[in-house]
Amino acid sequence: MSKILPQDYQEYSKLIEEGHSQRSACLILGLNRSTIQRYIKSVLEDEVSEDGETLSNKPRILFYDIETTLAKSYHFGQFKQYLGVKQQIQEGHLLSHAWAWNDGDVIGSILTREEILDHDPERLVLEAWALFDNADIIVAHYGKKFDIPKMNGYFLKYGLQPPSPFKVVDTKEISSKKFLLPFNSLEYLAKALGVQQKIDNSGMQLWIDCDNGKQESLDEMLAYNVGDVEALRDVYNRLITWDNNGVNMALYNDEHEALCTHCGSDDITSLDGKYAYTAQRKYSLFRCNSCKAILRSNSKTGSGNSLVRVV
Repeated sequence: MSKILPQDYQEYSKLIEEGHSQRSACLILGLNRSTIQRYIKSVLEDEVSEDGETLSNKPRILFYDIETTLAKSYHFGQFKQYLGVKQQIQEGHLLSHAWAWNDGDVIGSILTREEILDHDPERLVLEAWALFDNADIIVAHYGKKFDIPKMNGYFLKYGLQPPSPFKVVDTKEISSKKFLLPFNSLEYLAKALGVQQKIDNSGMQLWIDCDNGKQESLDEMLAYNVGDVEALRDVYNRLITWDNNGVNMALYNDEHEALCTHCGSDDITSLDGKYAYTAQRKYSLFRCNSCKAILRSNSKTGSGNSLVRVV
């Protein structure tokens, strides 16, 4: 079948909720992977909205976090093991992911018991590809060195083309670069900043129980994953006052010139009598009333020009 209708996808989703794997659901309904991929992409495009309206002059910001399964291998010792490919029993794969668009609800998805036991993460990989392909900016903690390259590896393995280009804001990188804090983990930052806290989990046993297909453990893992995205968004909103990994949010709005490069807001106040100095010039300073970031003009006159972040 080359095309599906909304009711076909509803039947597919119902089979997944009942515990079928993506593979078996497609087999029952006579669907193929590429058909599901195209439809999931269209569904997720509809999700990128606020109050039912398509986002206008705003970047599509995807807050994203993943959890993966345990890897299994043959080994002799317990410490500093360097394992070769011949020692591999089962490599880890995507277990769950959670996301939110801009200020929207946090949504999570996890493998079914059947998918876990079959080591079949394809359904989630297709979901993730559709999310990435719709994003202008992806926010993730340790995203540049873990979440994003990890997902790219899954896309490669499942024969998917690269998603459309997007920028990455890594909250761990901002914290490491801007502050000398005792820890840069999402758990520490959420606690230190007094925002939404990460949900506790039962530790390594949770991953083991998920690997064995225990439904209560899968439910706990999904709640944990969703909680991470809630904490991530709150931490991000505090950190962008200081930095945004060089992502210029003002570029996504063509209606105004004087916009905050950190958050895209047009609620800007001039800081009269205060300037930023370079070796050759001085520039007028401004403050964003939304995220509180400091900005400067891009010309010495300080009027009628776009703002730039203070480096």
